[in-house]
Amino acid sequence: MTNETNYRSKGRAVFLAVIMVVSMIASGAAIAAADERGQYANSDARDDWSTSDGEGIVGNGATVYQGEDGIVFNASTDANDEVDPTSLERTAGASEGEPLEMPIPEDQPTGSYSNQSTPGSDAFNVSVATPRVTTLEVLNNGGADVSGGILTSDQDQAAVDIEYNYEDAEDIELTVEDEDGIDVTNEIVDDSGGATQNGDGTISIDPSAVDEGEYTFTVGGVDDLDWGDASDSVTVTISSDETASLSLESDEVTQGENLQYTVENSPEGNYHAVVIESGEFRDGISGENASNIMRNVGDTVETGVFAAGDTNDTADGDIYNGSQPDNTILENGSDYDYAYAIVEIDGGNGVGSVETQFLDDSSVDIDLYQANGTAATPYFDGGPLTHDVTNDTVAETDDDQSFDVNEGDVSLDSPTGAYVVGSEVDVNGTAAEGIDDVAIYVRDNNDFEHVTIDGEDTITVDGDDTFEEEDVVFSDGSDLLELPGTYRLGVIDAQDADANDDDSLDDTLSTSDFNSGVSSTSSITVTDTELDGSFVTYNGQIATDDQVIDVEGTAPGKDELVVAFVDSRGNAAAYDISVDSDGTFDEEELSLSDLRQGSTSAHIISSGRDGTFGDDVADSASGFVDEIQTYDSGSSTGDQVRDRILANSVDDTASDDLIVTETFRYADGLTTIESATDPAETGGTLEIEGQTNRRPDDNTITVELLDENDDSVTIESTDEWETDGQWSVEIDLSENDVEPGDYTVESDDGDNTDRIDIEVVDEIETEEPTEEPTEEPTEEATEEPTEEPTEEPTEEPTEEPTDTETTEEETPGFGAVVALVALVAAALLAVRRRP
Repeated sequence: MTNETNYRSKGRAVFLAVIMVVSMIASGAAIAAADERGQYANSDARDDWSTSDGEGIVGNGATVYQGEDGIVFNASTDANDEVDPTSLERTAGASEGEPLEMPIPEDQPTGSYSNQSTPGSDAFNVSVATPRVTTLEVLNNGGADVSGGILTSDQDQAAVDIEYNYEDAEDIELTVEDEDGIDVTNEIVDDSGGATQNGDGTISIDPSAVDEGEYTFTVGGVDDLDWGDASDSVTVTISSDETASLSLESDEVTQGENLQYTVENSPEGNYHAVVIESGEFRDGISGENASNIMRNVGDTVETGVFAAGDTNDTADGDIYNGSQPDNTILENGSDYDYAYAIVEIDGGNGVGSVETQFLDDSSVDIDLYQANGTAATPYFDGGPLTHDVTNDTVAETDDDQSFDVNEGDVSLDSPTGAYVVGSEVDVNGTAAEGIDDVAIYVRDNNDFEHVTIDGEDTITVDGDDTFEEEDVVFSDGSDLLELPGTYRLGVIDAQDADANDDDSLDDTLSTSDFNSGVSSTSSITVTDTELDGSFVTYNGQIATDDQVIDVEGTAPGKDELVVAFVDSRGNAAAYDISVDSDGTFDEEELSLSDLRQGSTSAHIISSGRDGTFGDDVADSASGFVDEIQTYDSGSSTGDQVRDRILANSVDDTASDDLIVTETFRYADGLTTIESATDPAETGGTLEIEGQTNRRPDDNTITVELLDENDDSVTIESTDEWETDGQWSVEIDLSENDVEPGDYTVESDDGDNTDRIDIEVVDEIETEEPTEEPTEEPTEEATEEPTEEPTEEPTEEPTEEPTDTETTEEETPGFGAVVALVALVAAALLAVRRRP
């Protein structure tokens, strides 16, 4: 065993030695071959690759790009060790196993490709990527991107900045075309650098070398990579005119709308002042509002208002803007000379906006001043707005525009028409764009008085230009609306309700001040509160077995009422109940348990328009309930208690209370049978009707048919009847095969029963009606006038011949009778002759 092991060890040693010798020989051969073909010395890169024409050899681990062509893959330093592109397959993802094509398609799936399914040291791998231009900017002297904007011809350090991801595959080239599509690259590109480069960087251009106009700058690969994201284009307007222009989004706006403006035709990075003078301001606006005319939005870097000092020198004037808290804003907008905005040219132009609600409803001028190179605060020191009185010079404007401001409108949709004092309504309407808040006013004589809405001075206008507050007790907002009458109700832009210019709403506005603002009016008629109601009884009664009663009705303008009950002995029960927002009330199961049986009065009492019961007896429903409970002393009769209720409410001095009174009987529960079908026919229907004072909500009337032994035959029930207390039940006798006989019908409401006897018969005989003989009218005899006899001549008698045969009268049916008698006789004779 030991010798065998030794032999095996020696064999392995020899084998390894042979392998090492062969490897050294192969390595030497490879080195020699590499010396002869230096281009294969580093086969894992594009060492032998020309980016100027996009062709060459690509080694292991390299990145190739969609759309490339002219690639030779080589796996090693051996010139003959080329790799077939189709042997390279996608290693993962949804496209796993898909081969690489050559030329590489523009839609070739990106990712890793290999010629072996299992990675190994001898595998050939490449990655496919999408070629992209990541940055293309046209820069002015200051390095600002003017793409899409203006590049003035005096920008002698202008350049095109380029960044892209396929520099190892191809150089990138800049092409410039004019508006007609003519290639002007050789003219505009600086000769020192050329239009082609490898890698990220800039290409210098000379805008003065071409005419004014719009130019398209395009970059892309010099060979295959000039498609899709591998290429990019921007446009730039080259201009020798440095005068900026101002364009407005619209030349007509409604007061309150925001008007957008755009500063154009100015180099990137410049700053311009946009100014509206105070003569265009709305009369009476505050200094705070004047400072908000130019909005700090878009490319605006600063807004404010300016007031010149006594020397009329900007440097000595008072500038207010949001970034200078040390400057105190002046009280009135009219104390300023103008409102301004500083706008930066960014992305080819500068965008700003005007708040027109603070401008007069007329034609308004807006000025664009020349560019300044800085936005340093204050912008005006040494800038284009400097007003030098000594030299009598002012800053120059590049452009000016005008726009018309039309007065906006506002309307109140609700409430209008009739309004009941104390009732809840929705306050809503519409407002013109730009109106942020509205205020409500009501006119008394010649002035408009402010109406608060749920304690708030104004109502906010929503983004859809509507405003609304729901369930508002409108009369709570003004003493005037608590009195019946017809008034003018108005809505006004809250900004216009500050006639005193003290940044707060005025309690009273003259008709002139109200009408001069954005406002509208409508008519409203204020009426007293109302009361209508009833108690739910059954046959005019409430059963003591039930002990509760319901009440319902309407009381617009109220949110609470008092309900009181008084019996004949002076016992009282009182409750405060709520009224819903729609002016209705419905209170169920008010207890009557403390009352005695007998006639009972029921009362619904409202405190009226003033909200007070009587002459300051109680200012709430609960307070008046407590007052009524004191009347229940045990020594007062029912009439005395009722008199006290009336005396302290509707009959009190100057009271506007309202009352509804009804009477019902508080009695024992009673359910009776009034009628039943008698007799009833077997297989027919037995109808039973009765009367009750019980509540259907809490009770059921059961009707049972009993036989002569008081055994139940069938039973039916009902829990539905109206307030007249009439109930009815039908029993189908066919369902239980009820036989003819005497029966008892019994009703039971749970506390009370009643009975009635009936008969069930096979068939109810119906007598034919007997017709009474009709007497014919007797005609009165009419006497004919008697004529005198006229003597006729006498004729001689004529002798008739005599018939000697006798004629007998025949009796109808006689022959038939004789025949019948004969037949009977023959029959009798035959019987007698039988043996």
